[in-house]
This record gives sequence, structure tokens and C-alpha cells, in this order.
Amino acid sequence: MFKVLLTFFSIFLLVGCKADLIEIAIKSNEIKDVLNGETLDIEFETNFSLMAEFDDQTKMELERIEVIASKYATIEDFDVTENEYFGLDIAIEGELPLLYSADGSIPTSISSPWVLLISDNKHQGVLSEFQYKLEFITTSSYGAFDGELQNVNFMLTADKYQPVKFKLRNKDSSNFRIFTGAVEGDGQSHATLETDVLDKISLTMKEGIYNKTNQVIFFNIE
Repeated sequence: MFKVLLTFFSIFLLVGCKADLIEIAIKSNEIKDVLNGETLDIEFETNFSLMAEFDDQTKMELERIEVIASKYATIEDFDVTENEYFGLDIAIEGELPLLYSADGSIPTSISSPWVLLISDNKHQGVLSEFQYKLEFITTSSYGAFDGELQNVNFMLTADKYQPVKFKLRNKDSSNFRIFTGAVEGDGQSHATLETDVLDKISLTMKEGIYNKTNQVIFFNIE
């Protein structure tokens, strides 16, 4: 989950960093529960490689960052191992809130820097046939979270825009139709993608436009 939360520019002996996807699995019945007023915690997992020597200074900073991350989000596993060459492998598992807000507002009580937000779709034109949209988006807690990271190391900052892989699953035979763009879906790249989710689909949304904007999936579900 570290990757969901962090992008390293430098951290003492840091030489380079390779971040992987934030993988998030969402089921159709969970979406329906949220539309009916529940707020759910959705599991995610991620890992990244850190080109750094695992000395006492690096250990101390990683421990402080784990404490900060745990303050703002639910972290179930934070595993740091040295790889066989030079560097560290960090695997993180945790939970992110999935919530519905008709107008897209996010309660200030949400401590997580990022949420999975479902809101009513107000777009016109071809998108108007979709009632809802799902976004991976920052909250009002993001600034405080980023500030605490920089207190650990002024070169350390959290990137608002993270690469995400959505794993959508139709668990209850819903009529579940989606529309999105700039996506890799089940091994193929799509400028736009409109499809029914009959069983399951994986949507990878990273790099390019997603270096400066958040992921959005428009959908209908019944």
C-alpha cells in the first residue's frame, strides 16, 4: 500500500524507485451496498522497488513513514525485504473507503488521503446515459498527509495521481455496464472502452493522462 500512498523523489541513500500498480478489487454487490448508503472499506495491494541501502537511517525513515501512513489509512501489512541485488522490495496491503456522494463532495471526517468515490454523473452527450461515475481521488486529508511526509524528509512527497488497476467483478448477475478511456482492459489497450461486465474485467489506468488527472469509470448498475 506504500505505493498507493507514496512517490519517492529522494530519501537519503535512495538511488531510484520503481512503483507498481495499486490493485483494487470491487464487486457489484459492494457498489450496490454503497449506493444504498453504506461506506465500505475495500482492500487494495501494491508493491514497489526502492533502490536504497537498508541501513539504520533508511529503516528509521521507513518506520516513521509507516506510522504516518497508518494514521491516515488502514494498513494491514507493510513488508520490507532486501532483494538479491541492491535495493528493497516493499509490499503493502490495506483498505480504502468506498463511498457514495450524489454531488461528489467528500466528508471532511474521512482521514484517508485517497478514496474510491461514487457520485452522480452530470456529464452531457454520449456520457449522459450513464447514471454514476467511480473515481480514485484525493480527499481534504491529502495536504496534511503530504505535509507530515515532508516533515520526515523535505524531499519526500506524495503524488496525487497514482496508477491504478481496477478489478471489477459481477457477483450477483447485475446489469453492469461501464464506460472509460485511456485504459488497458484484459490485455488490450483502448482509447475508449464501453462494455458490459458479465463476470469480471481488469482495467489498468496508468501513465499518460493519469500522470495529471484521476481515474474515472462511468457506469450503470441494476
